Amino acid sequence: MTQLPAIIRNIPIIHLAIPGSHNSMTYTINSYNNFGGEFPLVDDYNINVSSAIKWMINQDKSVKEQLNGGIRYLDLRVCAQSDSDSIYFVHGLCGSEITEPLQEINEWLSSHPSEFVILDFQYFHSFSEDNHRQLVKKIKNIFNGKICPFSKKINEITLQWLSSEKYQILIIYREIIEKNFYNFWPSDMWPKNSSDIMNFDEFEEFLNKTIVTRSTEIGCILQCIPNPQGNYIIQEDLLSDDLRKEFTENFRDDTCYWINIYPAGPEGINVVTTDYVSYSDFLFSKTVIKRNASHLYEYDD
Repeated sequence: MTQLPAIIRNIPIIHLAIPGSHNSMTYTINSYNNFGGEFPLVDDYNINVSSAIKWMINQDKSVKEQLNGGIRYLDLRVCAQSDSDSIYFVHGLCGSEITEPLQEINEWLSSHPSEFVILDFQYFHSFSEDNHRQLVKKIKNIFNGKICPFSKKINEITLQWLSSEKYQILIIYREIIEKNFYNFWPSDMWPKNSSDIMNFDEFEEFLNKTIVTRSTEIGCILQCIPNPQGNYIIQEDLLSDDLRKEFTENFRDDTCYWINIYPAGPEGINVVTTDYVSYSDFLFSKTVIKRNASHLYEYDD
């Protein structure tokens, strides 16, 4: 994003095309980890962990590699365990304890002082109010001085402004308790889509409708991911490595084609996420970032 022209860096971030990764920290999950949340394949369909884990892991590159590959939005899900004071990343199984990956993000930002990342804490499994306080304290300690405070004037927040204020992190905290934390952003300022549609033609209609109806005054997060339910996975035999890979890759390829149709901007895309963002040398993030060139065409007009 540092390499975007000055014209684009002065456009509100809610009107930029920003690439993101879905379930960003699932690369830290392995089959020996503890369960940390509901996962229908295991809980409802009695599928063994070694088979179900294929659907728990949505990224295979470290957070540093994702950032180096152009990803600027991270989807984070966390859990607390009753037998530990630690907090873990989670998607069915627990991943790593959160401290080291968050520190990696902070170190990367320190070495890239003009860059900016959105951290979206989406789900909090088995969290108490004390767990929330613990997590918030850790976030503030790690990213001290880098956090962009909440503002209702989101239309005034640009990459250039963020750089001038030395803010490098925007924290979305999707829990009502965030209202007690003045510098975190609530869900209603960054709504995200959700769909269980498996056919991409139908999913494309859903995405088109989301774009047309999105508010131009707030952010818009498009999760361009297949989200098959357990019965669909079993019916289509998607527990097979080859079939699962073909299914997710076809969906992702169609997503990249769809992204090229829409410009960035108030009537176009904003944050877009997908699985396995590193495929084809991070083609996904390159595709999304290039859509910001549409702003240059507007300027020429």
